[in-house]
This record gives sequence, C-alpha cells and structure tokens, in this order.
Amino acid sequence: MEVMAAALLAGCAPATDLSHLTEPGAQVGPPPGPGGATLVDPPAGAAEVPLNLDGVIVRFPGEVVWGTSALSLCDGGPSVPTSPPAPTDCADGGTGRCYRVDLQAALPPSVACSVALAPGATDAGGSALDPGVIGVFQDAAAPDMTPPVIGDVAVQISGPCVEVAFSTDEPATGTVVLQAGGAEVDSPAGAGQTTFDVAIPLGGLPPSAPATLSVNAVDLAGNLAASAPFAFTTPVAVPPVAITEVLANPAGPEPQQEYVELRNLGDAQVSLGGLRLADSKGGDDLPDQALAPGGYALVVTSSYDPSEGSDPPPRAGTLLVRVDSRLGADGLSNSGETVQLLQADAIVSSYGGWVNVSAGSWNGKAVHRLGQTACDGAAVWNHSPLPPTPGDGPP
Repeated sequence: MEVMAAALLAGCAPATDLSHLTEPGAQVGPPPGPGGATLVDPPAGAAEVPLNLDGVIVRFPGEVVWGTSALSLCDGGPSVPTSPPAPTDCADGGTGRCYRVDLQAALPPSVACSVALAPGATDAGGSALDPGVIGVFQDAAAPDMTPPVIGDVAVQISGPCVEVAFSTDEPATGTVVLQAGGAEVDSPAGAGQTTFDVAIPLGGLPPSAPATLSVNAVDLAGNLAASAPFAFTTPVAVPPVAITEVLANPAGPEPQQEYVELRNLGDAQVSLGGLRLADSKGGDDLPDQALAPGGYALVVTSSYDPSEGSDPPPRAGTLLVRVDSRLGADGLSNSGETVQLLQADAIVSSYGGWVNVSAGSWNGKAVHRLGQTACDGAAVWNHSPLPPTPGDGPP
C-alpha cells in the first residue's frame, strides 16, 4: 500500500484514531425510540448543541410513510418549527432509512430539547408507528458562528479504493469529494463525529487519470469548512472481481480442501486470465476461464474434491478454478496471512490475513467479506467463526 500523503493540513484537532469504532454486537448509545428510530445528528445525549442548529437527522429501520406526521422539536417549551421530513443519506454509514428536517427557527437556550415522532406515520407495510420521543439533546447558551477546523488529513491509495482519515475540532458531518476527468464522486464520511476514517471505491472515476480529493466538514450549525485539494492519479483499470471468502482451515484434509472464493461484482463477463492469486511467499496464475456477471468462482488446489464431504460442497454452478497442489506458495496459513488478487502489479482485491483461524473453534469455518462491495479492510470481515458458503454470499 502506497502512502500518498501523511498530512494535507495542520490543525489543532486531536490525532485521528479508531476510538469511535465499537466491537460487533456492542450497545451503542440509548435504546431506540418509537418505530425503532434513533437520533443520528445530533446524537441523543449530545451537549452544547448550537442554537442555530441547521437540521436534525433521524434513522428508522425501514421506510416511513409520513402522511400527516412530522418530527416535533423541544415540546414542553418553545416549540421549534421544522420543514417536513425528507429522505437523506445516513452519513454515519449505518443501515436503515434516514430522514432530515431543517429548522426554521432558533433553538431555545440552555434547555433539554426532545425530538419526537408525531402521530400519523406508518411503515412501508401500512402499520402505524406509535408516536413518542426519539431522543433528547442539550441546547447551548449561544449560536455557533465558527466553522470546524479540519486536521490530520491522510490519504492512501489501497488497490481500487482510496482510504481517507481526518479529524475536526467539533462534531461534524464529513464528506470526501473526488474529481477526475469531469466526473465527481461525493462520499459520506460520517455524521456527528470528530474522527473520520473511510475507504471509498474509485470505480466511479476514470482510471489512470489526474484527480483531486478534498474533505468537507459541516458542523451542527451548518458552518462549512473545506480542506485544500490533494492531487493524485487514479489507479489503473482492474476487473470488478473481489475476494469474498477464504477457507484456510477446512474440516477436510489440508491443503487439498482449502479455497479462496472470488465474485464478479460487475454486470459483464470477466476473464480470469491475466490474474494472479498470491500470498506472502508466492502465487498462482489463474487460467483463462470466464466468470459470469454476479457469479462466484473457487480457486482450489488441483486435488480439491467438491464431494469430499467434510465441508459444504460448492453451490451448483460455481466455477472451479484449479491451480497447483497448494494455493499460494505453501497453502493458506491458519495463523493469518495476506492473500491478494493481482493484475500485473495492480491490486484487484485483497484479504489482509486479519483473522487467526488456527484455534479448534475455527476448524471447518471460514472468513467472509460481509460487505461484498466494500473496500478492503479488517472491519468488513468476520472475526468470529462462520460456516463456509462456497459459491454463495455470507451466512
């Protein structure tokens, strides 16, 4: 991985870290409100929310039909009028459907302000959503007229993606703006945060082209800050094929029954000729076999037996790509090692060996790319044992 820049801007914000990330399954913040709704920006429990708050974003598990309903603010005190709820991006990267209301008046100073769902809303199936308070935040004593300070901006090109990290001196909504060849890609980087760390696919930009990247941050009051643009060259064109599963510790014999699963994420057939699957010590050139759009392939040893019986067989129609007697230089390491799919020197996709599968609990279990279209990174792979699903999506 080539480090493209260590810092684009100097700032007084704290160093970028991963402290805003949580372990899978951890409880984050207060329990959800009516209809499973949660406050996204500002988050429930936020303090010193500026009186000139620009808007409020809430998340529901699914689509909401608002009908005569709305979101009410600061009931029990001077009520704050808002615009009707409108769909918006869930900028913090979470699932569900997010909705935003714009404030049409200032918040009352120094009070606890509730955000509540009024009667009249239903889910997509027509079931009524109970009204009630979604969350509460604490208003500041004065408006905020100062834009956030952006600092610690770092950019790395990682295969067909770019990794961007930065920080702000106050909670903000971040956006990464990429431009190349007349095309622009605006990618959400998070909401209500002070540290940001995102990986963005570059497939929406022309390959091998001059490009610029800049970071925008908007605070709760709508004050905008933007970094200076950073110039780089987009990666060479690579086929839309991803490593989606690795079985390094099969229940059957090793290395015979090991495999690396690939998926064609594109909408056209891809030839695997010219691609190489490599580990830390060596690799295998893939034969010229065609992988259908959306299709799966298993890169397997020459002696792999799909009917051996100790592990699940490949799903019908899965392409078997046989190489030599061992994958990579000496089979897949159970202790974890990087496995890359390469086209010449360009990284098409990779698994970083983030999971040690040598424990007994991992025997016959696999690591899966849980978000198959996501950029490479430890967070998109399971770190607890899951059953193998050769030729299919994650369980």
